[in-house]
Amino acid sequence: MTEVEQQIAYLKDYISPNRYERIVEVSEHRTNYLTVVVENLYQSHNMSAVLRTAECLGIQNVHIIENKFKYQLSKEVSMGADKWLNLHRYNAKEDNTEDCINKVKSLGYKVVATMPAEKDSMLNEVDISTPTAFLFGTELLGLSPKAIALADEFVKIPMYGFTESYNISVSMALTMMNVTERMRHSDINWRLPKDELSALQLEWIKKSLKDPEGILSRYESEKR
Repeated sequence: MTEVEQQIAYLKDYISPNRYERIVEVSEHRTNYLTVVVENLYQSHNMSAVLRTAECLGIQNVHIIENKFKYQLSKEVSMGADKWLNLHRYNAKEDNTEDCINKVKSLGYKVVATMPAEKDSMLNEVDISTPTAFLFGTELLGLSPKAIALADEFVKIPMYGFTESYNISVSMALTMMNVTERMRHSDINWRLPKDELSALQLEWIKKSLKDPEGILSRYESEKR
């Protein structure tokens, strides 16, 4: 057993069997193959809805660009989804878009911007044969020119009404539901590697305990 697996074996006795089984079940559906990037959202309910949808769809990592507007949540909307996700916040500069997109690309993702344009692929046509990050823009103006310039590809969601765009959280939900379902029904190796899966399970077990560090201290004492 690895050290992480030993800690899991020790800590799981401090939570209910049902809770542990649920952690294992949910973690096995998690993926890093697809990820979400949001640029400069200013309405907390939209940010919260994005995280809630990501969590429900099994997307583990969300990248948040904070330029003019800072990350904030509506707990009534998010329903605690942020607790179970890895959130990567980019807010060190006045403009963090390039740093975020370059980081995502360095992790091996192709960046697909969601926006209506003549050269876009339709949602059902977007290629997910390689790890892909989907980029969503701010509520009022959409993606910044810099984000558009740095994107590798573009995708648009079908619309048949007079309104020119979907709400950002709806756009994200429609896009990610489509691509995650296609991913899960393909032969893509989308599941977490064993070491990442174990690390995630350990993190979630810790979050299910009142004093995980105290319990782990006892574990270390017993090992000696």
